[in-house]
Amino acid sequence: MVASSAKSKSAVFATEKVGNAAYLDRHNLQMFQDGRSFSGNERDKLFFNRGDGTFADLSDLSACDSPNDGRAVIAFDADDDGDVDLFVHNIQRERHALYRNEIGERYGSFVKLRLKATSSQHEAIGATVIVHGPHGPVAQVLSRGAGFASCQVPELVFGLGAAPAAEVEVRWPGGAVEAFGLVAAGSRWVLIEGEGSPRPIAARERVLPEPLPRGLKLGLGDRVPPLALLSAEGGVEALDVAEAAGDVPLYLNFWASYCAPCVAELPALQALHESGEARVIAISTDAPADSGRAFALFEARGARFPCFFIGARGDERRGLAGLESVIDLERLPIPTTLVLSPGGVVERILRGPLREE
Repeated sequence: MVASSAKSKSAVFATEKVGNAAYLDRHNLQMFQDGRSFSGNERDKLFFNRGDGTFADLSDLSACDSPNDGRAVIAFDADDDGDVDLFVHNIQRERHALYRNEIGERYGSFVKLRLKATSSQHEAIGATVIVHGPHGPVAQVLSRGAGFASCQVPELVFGLGAAPAAEVEVRWPGGAVEAFGLVAAGSRWVLIEGEGSPRPIAARERVLPEPLPRGLKLGLGDRVPPLALLSAEGGVEALDVAEAAGDVPLYLNFWASYCAPCVAELPALQALHESGEARVIAISTDAPADSGRAFALFEARGARFPCFFIGARGDERRGLAGLESVIDLERLPIPTTLVLSPGGVVERILRGPLREE
């Protein structure tokens, strides 16, 4: 099979074999830059061990079912809270994803162990750690490599369920088996070859930042710039959220007429706007050609607060940014509402419909 290929800036084309290295490198790179899938958008999977010999598919519920092409995953305790989080590397688009495990202590406690060998390689690669927990002995091998193009952190996490403590032993790379006695649940230890007693490690728990909704290009503490938007009639208008808010918080709501939860929450947003405790401004993500129909639905639901539409370009001369500087429409889940301070700074991000307090 052959394909055309530009050989120089003069746009002279020549045929070349599709299978050669230059063709594959160039066209694979273009495919990844365009965000297209190398594996047919085959989504990642996550299974939860029920403890009875079966597994539950939590791929969708956990948000791990990314359509990007996952190529490596590291399982480790990123926030030191005793459960295992996942760091996934993808080929294209948002290339890295950290999935925070929020199970915590609902399924019992844990023990975390590190190793230090004295008679072989210092990390004790190849050692087997055996923890005698509530369901019998459980073993893990310290390999420092796990899965495709992935590594293993030098720390092993064992779940203990409701057990208050567990017996620990190590089979070192040289073959010697060493018992380290009983360790308490919820603790962290380093096991040094030849000592027979574990050394405690101080906890370093930390709070991981809350993930932003997909598609947002600003975060908490960022100021929303003046925006160029379209009116319901199709004219270009400027929205300065700091000026529009006045002296009360501003709820900047992204919605669409084809989104049932968005339409359902319009009366609640109107009630908030009428209360005087906050101002509400809506930005519809409907196509400009559908703005008339969307605005008619907006009014039919009793909404009377300002509503703007996408489709306007930024205007540097007027100091107006395009909406694309704030959101990525292809990835923004709706409804999403930004709660802004009177000065236009993002204070909260509400995902999903507005909930009555």
